[in-house]
Amino acid sequence: MINTRKMHANLGNNPDVKHSRKAALTLVLLAVAVIWVVSSWCYYAIVDGLGLKSGYDDAPIFFAGYYLIWSGIALVLFRPVLGKQVTPKRLIRHAIALAPILLAYFVYVTVLLPLLPEVSEVRAPPNPPEFMFASAWYYLPKSVDILFQQILIAAMVFGAVHAGMSLQASSLIMAALFGGFHLLLIFDGFIGLYVARFTIAATIFGLLLPYLYLQTRYGFRWAYGLHWSFYAVDAAVTHLVLAVPSWAS
Repeated sequence: MINTRKMHANLGNNPDVKHSRKAALTLVLLAVAVIWVVSSWCYYAIVDGLGLKSGYDDAPIFFAGYYLIWSGIALVLFRPVLGKQVTPKRLIRHAIALAPILLAYFVYVTVLLPLLPEVSEVRAPPNPPEFMFASAWYYLPKSVDILFQQILIAAMVFGAVHAGMSLQASSLIMAALFGGFHLLLIFDGFIGLYVARFTIAATIFGLLLPYLYLQTRYGFRWAYGLHWSFYAVDAAVTHLVLAVPSWAS
């Protein structure tokens, strides 16, 4: 857990220190925005260039590696902000702790999710998101994509701490940023209900992120697990709500 009050007290009332730290936070936010936008743009450019219908499903190993590379870039870029949070020892501990969690998700997508009714192409919205008709392979690159996102999120959270921002203010900013990013899905042609669902969930999750990272012992694991769990629950609900009618099966 991070003692945010102690860190804020260490800032003192020096306006120059406060200004420099706020400037540093602005750079972190800009860097996160750039790396997030560039990684997304490159993903769609590669998918279009290779003529793939679904990048995650058609080339899961390739895109798992793709987001693993971006995760490494983010770790290096934000190492000054993350500090001791990304020491080799701590990274290994996180990897070991996440292994059984990822195994549980693997069982879910390979055994349990296929038992649910298939999504009806008739009931599915126009330009449906990839996961609606995805195989279990889809969740391999998705798992690494979530890792990449959590590294960027951690950089923003700890950047806010270093800037002397309160936990409440950090939560509001993360809610606005994380929710706002998902609001951009509307420009990808997705229907309003889908965009609204993901935006609301992302906003609520954004409110929780600073608390998870700063006030719990295993913040990254909680954040990663909850992030992944949303997709698991959403996929299950989608299969049930948009199921192929019994008369058509």
